[in-house]
Amino acid sequence: MKNMEGYYDFSGQKFGYPLSLSINGFTQDVFARQSSLEISYVLQGSYEAVTEHFAETIHARELIVIAPDEIHMLAKRQEDSMVLTIHIDFSRMADSMVGDPKESFRSGVFSERQNRAGYFALKRKIGALVQMLIEDKSNLLRLNVLMAELALVAASSDPLGMAQLPLQSAHQENYMKAIRYIDTHFREPLSLGDVAQQLSFSLSYTSKLLKKYTGLPFIKYLSYVRVRGSLEALLEGKDQIEQIALDCGMANAKAYTTTFKELYGVLPSAYRKQFQNNLRYSRQGYQKMELDEAQKRLFWHLLEEEKQVIYEDERLLLWKEGDTVCCQAKEAWQGVEVKPDGTCLFHLPPEQSF
Repeated sequence: MKNMEGYYDFSGQKFGYPLSLSINGFTQDVFARQSSLEISYVLQGSYEAVTEHFAETIHARELIVIAPDEIHMLAKRQEDSMVLTIHIDFSRMADSMVGDPKESFRSGVFSERQNRAGYFALKRKIGALVQMLIEDKSNLLRLNVLMAELALVAASSDPLGMAQLPLQSAHQENYMKAIRYIDTHFREPLSLGDVAQQLSFSLSYTSKLLKKYTGLPFIKYLSYVRVRGSLEALLEGKDQIEQIALDCGMANAKAYTTTFKELYGVLPSAYRKQFQNNLRYSRQGYQKMELDEAQKRLFWHLLEEEKQVIYEDERLLLWKEGDTVCCQAKEAWQGVEVKPDGTCLFHLPPEQSF
């Protein structure tokens, strides 16, 4: 589905499927938290990524993995920035298949400079997923396989060398306590005084703390959190806007609509209408991904440029990514050891040599 200044969404979660994929250039200067695994790949421009543990600027063709339930923010730092974001919601899968996702993932940044093995592996899987959606030559089984492989690569990677948030102080810790409290109580009547009292802070300190780290006054920040918290109810399409506004803690539909348009650039009714097309998937089968030429140009390097096959047979695949030659064993065979990072070691018998 194509809409809203280049925005695209394949929202599987709206019809019970664990995978969602979106492209957008929204400004998201608000901390958020979701139960799903989030993988964001910068297609164009740059973004500032901030979590509880690190902060770093992510440039074009770099990506960030956000672990489930990690508080984070991804804010664009250039006007024309675009990001591809994938969510995998493990709560929609059987526990016997996924175990405890919270113990399987760590947030981290991946690029050619850091976490290289995980970076190239994640790019390959993202490219395969995008190719599948664009070409419309897939079925649900193949989609499930790609989703599982993408999650496995993200889980098996070991994020190292992350830029640490340069705010490791009592103020930063207090700020994280404040936003956690807001994050869990935003649907209730909530004032700045309530937050201050709950955390045993002064009113003045709490106000300055939130303004410093969010860049927004408390009331504005709270309204943004409330609107973001209402998205699932909005997209389900069961309730009127007035009811959704009240349920998420907003005073009325007018205040909700005004804040929603500030965040997303469109009215909530228009946003919901665009998403309703996704529901056709459950009645009509697979929905083809529609991208314009500008978006396809952003994806080109994922689909073609990075993977140049050098050799392939039924057991071995060799390809080139930039100046790096990559090797993948399609199946195990005698004399070959496949390491966790994908490296293949060929053990020749003593009488053989090159």
